Amino acid sequence: MRIPITMCHGVHPRTPEQERPFDQAHLDSLLGIAAEMGFQSINYDDLAAWRAGEKVLPPRPIKIDFDHPFRNICRECFEVLERCGFKGNLFVNTGMLEGIFGGVYRPELKEAAATWDELGELLAAGWHFGAHTVTHPNLSELSREDPEGSRLREELEQCNQALKENLGVVARDFAFTGTSWSSAAEREVKKRYRFGRLWIVGAEYQVDRETVRYADLVGVPGPDEPDGGPPLAARYITEDSDPYRLPSMELERLVYEPEAFRRYLEGAL
Repeated sequence: MRIPITMCHGVHPRTPEQERPFDQAHLDSLLGIAAEMGFQSINYDDLAAWRAGEKVLPPRPIKIDFDHPFRNICRECFEVLERCGFKGNLFVNTGMLEGIFGGVYRPELKEAAATWDELGELLAAGWHFGAHTVTHPNLSELSREDPEGSRLREELEQCNQALKENLGVVARDFAFTGTSWSSAAEREVKKRYRFGRLWIVGAEYQVDRETVRYADLVGVPGPDEPDGGPPLAARYITEDSDPYRLPSMELERLVYEPEAFRRYLEGAL
């Protein structure tokens, strides 16, 4: 079985200068294709049960992930998924909800952040939640700045604690930040979570302070594809996928166009 998996950071208002606008209507056009083709959304509990041989997945499963607690995910994105009969998986970098900013996230984004109450509504509606650090550091660079790993451990523990205290969620799944990964980060992730998820925006990744092919990181043979991404086999979850290097296809990149997205789904059948 090949399981398609998508990821995005929510939707954005359409502006005249945008070459590839990603608003609610565009998200609706993509996920409408998945619904029309008979795909059914699954979460990480479903994935874990399937891998353990304890559950049979629907004939056409799909995972729909979101990173970062933006308010538009709780509103516009939620509305789209509800219309399509889907539930999402949201990975939360908790600093955005607590006024702690770092990495690529600036204090001015505070106005775009959801509240804990809004995330609680998503949880009650059947969405699944995972951890995504506190300040969203570049994990590849952090391994240079913090070789002992104390800052990384603090990021993971504080994120887990905030999710537990504010949502009652015991985080069991993790999304690596950006296109950054390190051996040290994976070791710590394996101690705390059952899955670690990556993010496909092209063919390269930041790994232990070097740039490598995404395909090499996940151990998938073959050349990169003409669209600028890794081999097709690297873009789906399978029985053989490393649980700590799961893929996810960014909706604003390689599968942005509806026909490209349809081809991606067809490749899972």
